[in-house]
Amino acid sequence: MKQLFAIMAALLLLISNAEACIKKSVASASTTPLTVIVMDSTQALIADAQVKIGKTVFTTSYDGRVVLKEGQWKAGDKLSVSHEDFKSVTLTIVDALVPQIVFLTPKPGKTGRGGKEVYYSIGSARGAKGEVMYKTMMATSATADFAMAEEAAVADGEMHILPYPYPAEANNNVSAGKLTAGEVNDFTKWQLWPAILEKTHQQYIKDWRINAKERYTVQVVDNHGYPIVNYPVSLTDIHGNTVFQAVTDNTGKAELWNGLTGQPAEVNQPSFRTIVVDESCEHSDDVEVMFVFDATGSMGDELRYLQAEMKDVIARAKDATGGLNIRTGAVVYRDHSDEYITRISRLTEDISTTQAFIDKQHANGGGDYPEAVPEALMAALNSAGWSDNARARVAFLILDAPCHQDSATIALLHEQILNAAALGVRIVPVVCSGLGESGELLVRSIALATNGTSFFLTDDSGIGNPHLKPTTDSLKVEHLNDMLVRTIVEFSYMPDCQGHWNEEEIENVEAQFLPNPFNPSEVEADPSIPHGPTTLYLLDVSGKLITIYNGVLEEAGDRQLSSLGISLSTGIYFVKAFYDGQWHVKKILVH
Repeated sequence: MKQLFAIMAALLLLISNAEACIKKSVASASTTPLTVIVMDSTQALIADAQVKIGKTVFTTSYDGRVVLKEGQWKAGDKLSVSHEDFKSVTLTIVDALVPQIVFLTPKPGKTGRGGKEVYYSIGSARGAKGEVMYKTMMATSATADFAMAEEAAVADGEMHILPYPYPAEANNNVSAGKLTAGEVNDFTKWQLWPAILEKTHQQYIKDWRINAKERYTVQVVDNHGYPIVNYPVSLTDIHGNTVFQAVTDNTGKAELWNGLTGQPAEVNQPSFRTIVVDESCEHSDDVEVMFVFDATGSMGDELRYLQAEMKDVIARAKDATGGLNIRTGAVVYRDHSDEYITRISRLTEDISTTQAFIDKQHANGGGDYPEAVPEALMAALNSAGWSDNARARVAFLILDAPCHQDSATIALLHEQILNAAALGVRIVPVVCSGLGESGELLVRSIALATNGTSFFLTDDSGIGNPHLKPTTDSLKVEHLNDMLVRTIVEFSYMPDCQGHWNEEEIENVEAQFLPNPFNPSEVEADPSIPHGPTTLYLLDVSGKLITIYNGVLEEAGDRQLSSLGISLSTGIYFVKAFYDGQWHVKKILVH
């Protein structure tokens, strides 16, 4: 009997300890924010869903998300999710280590538009701006499609409607490596950007209320000169108020902006500055890549090819980055009047998941020119599951139209641009057929604000409708898939903390892809452009112009580069000089 009592006492002690552990777990969990993401079975994020915990009700936004803050939840609480078009779901909260993803099932009769898709294109005659705009519309019936097309024709002026061929057998000829594009990296040709803002595109600054003009570059290194990645940096005014926030990239640099989305503040900072911090240069091998693409009807002429390119890039990324840990995901978006606004496949190491999601998408909907670009960015930034320590975060924004221009949409757009910069997500727009000069100014500004670059599809492939020629001096045409892979690699280069580099990576950094600061014809025609064998242009691995120096470069391998009067982080740089009618380039490895 004594033995039985002893066993019972031991069991009671175990139960008591278990209860204490549970209570301790509950107490600690309630101090952690809990993210709830609501979507349907097609992975469409559901806005305006009601998330109820206790007596408190939250509403999901365009990213299908609500965040329960400290003290608003605890493990064991019941969470109810409802929406007028879907069946309600109730579940029990376990912990906050991962987002709580809730899938809702449509109510009977709420299954979406469905029906047979009919494809038409709407092309305008040349307008006052000398542009040819192309749109493609898809609807559930030819009658409805023609009706919408006729309304658009009246609204837009001289329009004509033509059937757009979309044969199923065309898919047999779709493969990666067919689309062509050119890169416009305004960091590499910064001297051209002010003229674009002040002359050719000035009118569009007012449209988007964005002005990427006053730039401040900060470089953060450790005590040995190695770049510090993911270091938060803020630009403040003379009163100490925060003007702009960003985090450092793989080269240790952050781009900060004054007056990007409002009036410039009074700032007393140098345009380029190096900060030495007492931090470890250790960094992860994680690289995160999101594909955010427009799937409205106007993308019908190019979407199938883009899907093939995206899948090819995903498959090649790991090998191209020397075996780094690649996480991929995708967001597809349309507009508010369509079957869905955004769908998402969250970041994952399983590339087949992302590839399968991309495969399932098709072009449909739209109906008007602008699309839900800010909502797509919102979903990509907030609901994709970015990590805090990845050495690179890239979002390829693939689009053929900008967003709407009402005040609420513009405010949402500005919020997402600032959010991307603060998170360290570098947005790289990929411009397809249909975008005009106003949209060009917008996407290039987004790329600058988030430390990215811009790609413009070209007519060289013969695929799709005519493409906009970006406002720049020259455009080197390449295959789009190669450009996307190269960008992922460039955004991921880093030495280890002993200054060792992967020799294969160093060899893969080709000078041929680095744009010249000026075209040779410009240098020869304009005597004011500094040039000669002793005029040196120093650029980093992504092509950013660091400084122009007149004289002889000494100690090229020294990170101090004392003859330039600046301190650089350890990394790969290029020195360019124009003489004898051509550009000469030398790659240097700064230790």
